[in-house]
Order: sequence, then C-alpha cells, then structure tokens
Amino acid sequence: MIKIKKNTEYKKVYEKGKSVADYNLVLFYKKTNSNDLRFGFTAAKRMKLAVDRNFIRRRLKEIVRLNENKIKEGYDIVFMARLNATEADYKKLEKSFYKVLKRANLLK
Repeated sequence: MIKIKKNTEYKKVYEKGKSVADYNLVLFYKKTNSNDLRFGFTAAKRMKLAVDRNFIRRRLKEIVRLNENKIKEGYDIVFMARLNATEADYKKLEKSFYKVLKRANLLK
C-alpha cells in the first residue's frame, strides 16, 4: 500500500478529484497518470478525541490492506471518516467501504 503523505497531495485530491459519501465515510478520488494506487486516511475534525480518530484510521487502513487487490489502479484515494464512524463496528465500516467504492466505480 502506497500512502499519500504530503498535505499538498491531499489538497489535489480534494480540489481536483471527485467525492462519494455514505453514513460513515467520504471517499475522495482522483485519476492519476501512473498505474500506482495511493491511499490517504483522515478523520473529521469534529471527532474531538485523538484516540477515536486514530482508532478509525487504523481500522480503515486494515480494511484497505485486506481488499487492496479489488480496487482499480491508477487512482489517488482518500478515505475520510465521518463523526458517525465512531459508533460503527468493523463490519459496518467495511460495508461502507464497499458501498462508496461501488458508487465511485472503483471496484474491479
């Protein structure tokens, strides 16, 4: 898994890319010229506790790690956890993950 690290790279995905959302997640994605698949993970600022933000991000990273081979290549993808994600268990987050990817037509 290749990660998006720089703030400028995140901003490019937010500003020039497209987005799809559901109850727990917002997916931002942008087509790139390379065949690399890069991921970024963020959480809503309204999640007050850093513990909650980090926990959700770790769960999302694990979901992506296990399902990375099912996603089309050549995209920069940012997953943003919404405030509702703090109440969601692993299965609900995984379901949201598939839902937003399907809406964005990013599943193989």
